[in-house]
Amino acid sequence: MPDTPDWKIDVKGLSVSEIVSLLRQLDGSKYRNTILELRQELVRRARAEGASDDVIIRTLARGVARGLNLDAVAKQWASTLGLSVREFKRIANVK
Repeated sequence: MPDTPDWKIDVKGLSVSEIVSLLRQLDGSKYRNTILELRQELVRRARAEGASDDVIIRTLARGVARGLNLDAVAKQWASTLGLSVREFKRIANVK
């Protein structure tokens, strides 16, 4: 199975809501590289707006049940932020 689709997405030309919508649509699909590119663009934009990694992580983890659900989110996003899963979960669990 290919990691990238036959089509190309101009992620920089998408709005944040369009990126989020695409991420939801592609969740669980075989297009891992496209998903990673979309996540990286969201993180880049958040950082450009002045958001720290702590703020980004807490936003991603908001409303996520601790345990297996947080573990899944951490596995999806930690590498995009340049963190380990353990570090992501540590920051997410800080009150």
